[in-house]
Amino acid sequence: MPKKNTVPANAGLAVLFAFLAGAAVSGKADPFLLHVPLLSWGFGLILLACIATALRGAFVGRPAFARLGAAFGLTFLAICAVHFSAHDATYGYPASSLFIAYYAVVLLYASLGAAQVWLGVVALILCTELWSLFAAGYLNVFGSSEWRELLLHRVSPLVRPMAGLVLSGLIPFVIGRIKTAGEKSQKSTSPGRPAPLEASPPRLAATQASSPIPTSAAPSKTQIMMLEQDTGIYNKSGMDDLLSSVVYFMSRNFKAYSALGFVFDPQKKVFILNSFHSKNYSIIAGLEIPLGKGIVGRVGMEKNSFMSGDLSLYPEKLLYYGASEAINSALVVPILSDARELLGALVVDSMDKNWFTEQNKDTMRRFSVLAAALITNVRMRLYQEKAAKSFQIFYEASQQFITALRTSQVFDVLFRMIGLLTPATRMITVTFNEQTRRGVVHKVVGPSPDIAEGLEFPINAGLYSYSFTKRAIVNIGAFQAYRGKYYRFLDNESSNPAIQSLIIIPIFDDEQRILGLLSIESDAPNQFAGETEKYLSTLLGNASVAITRAQLYQKMETLATTDGLTLLNNHRTFQEVLAKEVERSRRYGRPLSLLMMDIDHFKKFNDTYGHPVGDLVLKEISGCIRQSIRINDIAARYGGEEFTVIIPETGPEGAMVIAERIRRTVEQHTIVSLDNRLHVTISLGCAVMPLVATAQQPLIDAADKALYFSKERGRNRTTLFSPEMGQQE
Repeated sequence: MPKKNTVPANAGLAVLFAFLAGAAVSGKADPFLLHVPLLSWGFGLILLACIATALRGAFVGRPAFARLGAAFGLTFLAICAVHFSAHDATYGYPASSLFIAYYAVVLLYASLGAAQVWLGVVALILCTELWSLFAAGYLNVFGSSEWRELLLHRVSPLVRPMAGLVLSGLIPFVIGRIKTAGEKSQKSTSPGRPAPLEASPPRLAATQASSPIPTSAAPSKTQIMMLEQDTGIYNKSGMDDLLSSVVYFMSRNFKAYSALGFVFDPQKKVFILNSFHSKNYSIIAGLEIPLGKGIVGRVGMEKNSFMSGDLSLYPEKLLYYGASEAINSALVVPILSDARELLGALVVDSMDKNWFTEQNKDTMRRFSVLAAALITNVRMRLYQEKAAKSFQIFYEASQQFITALRTSQVFDVLFRMIGLLTPATRMITVTFNEQTRRGVVHKVVGPSPDIAEGLEFPINAGLYSYSFTKRAIVNIGAFQAYRGKYYRFLDNESSNPAIQSLIIIPIFDDEQRILGLLSIESDAPNQFAGETEKYLSTLLGNASVAITRAQLYQKMETLATTDGLTLLNNHRTFQEVLAKEVERSRRYGRPLSLLMMDIDHFKKFNDTYGHPVGDLVLKEISGCIRQSIRINDIAARYGGEEFTVIIPETGPEGAMVIAERIRRTVEQHTIVSLDNRLHVTISLGCAVMPLVATAQQPLIDAADKALYFSKERGRNRTTLFSPEMGQQE
């Protein structure tokens, strides 16, 4: 398969050559090149380097665009040579430094022994010279008395160098053809030539696409033996040129025109050209042949050898030549493991008919056994390396899970480790809302133009609902192909064309209750197949234990810092938080307000309605306080029926506004207990630092004195502490 940058690179060369040719014809370079021979030679060397680059690209399996660039380069050489030689005899043929490039190019192509390429180059050069005669005006005087002399004057210097040009290519071309013919005749004299095959070859079987049914089944033996895409088994991983030695000896043993070795990728279901040795330079390096396509794909489907002495009888093609070649004989053998698992294919071909024998077929099978051992050994080594890497990741994850005491920290560790196990475009965690009975997108890591955190969806349809209700893993390797059939959250959700692979894994606690879902998406197909799913499930199992432990820790922390009845901060937490706020107020010179409040006649209320109703009143009052304060304010139960609120960075005016809001909310709130509809009121005291106090305890005392003042003045009111209250005491 051509490399991605081949076409732009060669197209760029073609544009460069065309631009330089235009500059030469325009005459802009004449003052520098026509009178300074040294510049002409240097210019010629630069051009030769450019042409060599284009020609080199023509012989590495990319003929279509590379030869186009070479053709533009040849044209440029011809234009420059003719243009400069037409102005000064110093640059006449064959003295021109640029004309030397003609010989180099023709010799290079002729040595290939391919008549079409060699004659095409010579024809291109001759046509360019004829065009230059026309452009110079030598043909405009055709029919006049002087046209013969003028034409002879111009053409005569071209005859000898052009004849030498043709002969310089003809001689190596003939030698190359004789050598090739000698090899073929030597092979054709070998005994036991095969008879022509029947003219009615079997047709290829059609392939069937597999449906991405959500599954959590354990990986098969084949999946364990192969390495997934994220290991890079088919790139720089030790699989490159793995079959080069086998292919080389195949080429020598069978005297084949081309010998090739393919490795089969079971995930993509394609044969990838791994190594080749050929007399032809148009073989497509890195070619991928789908299973079932062409002769190689047919061999993979049937897992049987293929041999033919007349390929014209078959509709299938070899597919690995970039240009048409007169290949008549081919021998293709599948590479199979001991369990007949398809590992690859070996190919030899010839331009002669009936070139291979049954004995050759048996020899090729021996080569395939050797190739199978090589591929299996490399796959096992890479599998062991990945397993060792995975175990190291699991160990590091377990160490980091131990120190993660909050759920958010556990997920941070989990996301980092997933990134080490497999490439991921986006990761999503989903939880379940018990009150609304709906799923909620809790966190999204990665680009998310189509999904927002906080999205809710019903647990009745879609892939995430399936995973919730069935408690099963959903693994889809080709999401876009089935986008109309499956959706993730809602049937009218916006589509995301970047999603190719998707896996959803349930998260369970230690009692196998489902805590939520983890979803991983990728822009590559089949990203989470085989062992990757197993590794992710194992990692998530370890994370589930850490999540359960973090939730238990958070519960213990809540019990230690929260009042069990009102769920407000307890007295100890209040003192710790107030100490920090007092220190911050001193350091930055910002005001700090403190509210103390008490339920009016609460003892009488308890005696009348009983302690259970009293506890209900405390819960309802705490809810009113939470409802009335700001997000940065800290409420706590001070003790008994007393509550307190810390109001950071707020002066007396702002504190009194908050205090009055709390008082009115409590006064207007109705407490329902069986058939009783009850109402209570509270009294409040407010003190502000540093106006009335500069330390923690004096601030508490001042707020308490203001509260006592409110009770003495009739209750259900708020009082701001002033120095006179302290003097009255």
